[in-house]
Amino acid sequence: MAPRRRPASGPGRGLPAGHRPGRDGLAGASPMRLVAGDIGGTWSRLALVEGDTSPREARYCNADFPDLYQVLGRFLESQGTSGDKIDVMVLALPGPVDGDRVALTNIDWVVQRDELTRCCRRAQVRLVNDFQAAALGALKADGGRWLNPHADPPVANCPAVVTGAGTGLGLAWFADPERETLPHATEGGHSDFAPMDMQQQALWEWLHERHGHVSWERVLSGPGLGEVHAHLSGAERPLAAARVQALADAGDTLARRAIELFVRVYGNWVGNLALLFRPGGGIHLCGGVTAHLADWFGTDFLDAYLARGRMRQVAEQIPLRLVDRGDVGLAGAILIARSMATK
Repeated sequence: MAPRRRPASGPGRGLPAGHRPGRDGLAGASPMRLVAGDIGGTWSRLALVEGDTSPREARYCNADFPDLYQVLGRFLESQGTSGDKIDVMVLALPGPVDGDRVALTNIDWVVQRDELTRCCRRAQVRLVNDFQAAALGALKADGGRWLNPHADPPVANCPAVVTGAGTGLGLAWFADPERETLPHATEGGHSDFAPMDMQQQALWEWLHERHGHVSWERVLSGPGLGEVHAHLSGAERPLAAARVQALADAGDTLARRAIELFVRVYGNWVGNLALLFRPGGGIHLCGGVTAHLADWFGTDFLDAYLARGRMRQVAEQIPLRLVDRGDVGLAGAILIARSMATK
């Protein structure tokens, strides 16, 4: 007899969220100070956490600063503290994090661990991929909307996948979310966009002529939505994603068509992930663009997701959840920082 499937535990479980009573573990000592950061291509979101108190958060436009160190300095100053008083720092960075020097994707910044340790001399510093943090935050987030009516609830101790469109397209996965404290990072968003019909093929050809290599991220991102709209409208300069959405909300036909095409491509992407991973723990969608367009994820998305030919039945079995929070990256970085503070 097959083992009985046990439902997965609810959001919020899996990582210790406590803290040490003080830096030396003695009762009455001052609480540890943690800095967590979600560094995107456009915005840097930072939080200061002291003990069990609520995080104090701030957001900065990256274009206003020459590098990340200036952002950190401004944040610490705004919180009335300094780098030498920080015990743990976790920064979630866009791009591959393979060593002590990270060149960020979608922004011309380089982050080096030794520069961070000069700023925060006694801090434990951990650098993670930005979507590792976002995936952790999304998986542990409460709420969300389930999109696949054919699927059973997520199953415990099974793989789970998180993907999301924001400034870029992120992808991370857990072999077992009940046992792993951090998902596996990938650069899957940069793999080749595979059109599923003639409309998507025409979009691929237009993008290929403009950019050469056409990745999924070239479509499924904030800049990608602008490109989709430009393709349909014939505009030379793509609009910002927020402008496309505003036009669609006002009833503009081309903008609505652009979002509908964007959502169908998103369904195509997620359907491929269902076959690649067969994640019984579900596929969880997050990211700023995803959250802003949450109301558009209906029949068009589901039909594109399920269009797997002979493998439709496999796609039907996979739970899909849309997480409509825009702060999952910072929430995940805070979870990682808290887990470090308890060790």
